Order: sequence, then structure tokens, then C-alpha cells
Amino acid sequence: MLHTNEERVLNGLLNAVSDRQQLLANNLTNVSTPGYVRQDMDFNGVLKDLKNNNSTKSVDKMIQDATFRDQDTKPSYENELAQMSKNQLHYILLTRINGHIYQHLEEATQSGRAA
Repeated sequence: MLHTNEERVLNGLLNAVSDRQQLLANNLTNVSTPGYVRQDMDFNGVLKDLKNNNSTKSVDKMIQDATFRDQDTKPSYENELAQMSKNQLHYILLTRINGHIYQHLEEATQSGRAA
């Protein structure tokens, strides 16, 4: 399982979730700033890029390409907090998947020792 495409996707998504949380926090900080343009990230776009085995882009480039300025939506406390909660759920899910992978690897190495 180590150094597989699945691991690359999982780690890339964890990076994307972290970067998106920073964008959302910045939006929340600037809710009252006149002229501030809301920023966000297309999480599904990052996932599609990561799943593309032929992609030569780095994870950082994929995340950068998926980040956009949302001219149509003014940041609000309610929207930013809702998006942060949704993003946190992505983080929890991804870290649990990651934990299960390593738990299974540990169980496999332990069972091999017992035999």
C-alpha cells in the first residue's frame, strides 16, 4: 500500500483540505473588509486531477489550479462557517481512512510474526 496511487490521492486530498481551511479562515477574517473578494477551492477538481494517473502536475500545482476568486459571492459569517464545517468533515473522513490503512498494515505485519 505504501507509495501507491491511492496513497498519493489520499495525501493530496489531505493537503487540499488543509489549504482550503486556510482560505476559508481568511474569508472569515475579511468578512467586513470592503472590496475583499472571497476565495475558495474546487475540491472535486483536485480529486479529479489526483485520480488522473497520467498527470505530471505536482499536488501543489493541482491545488493552486483549483483555487479561485469568487467574485459573485460576498463572504459571510454563516457561509464561511458552514463551508469550514463541511471541510472539517472531509478532514475527519480522510484521516480515518488513513488511520485504517495503517492499522491494517500493522495487523498484517503482526500476524506475519505470529506464524
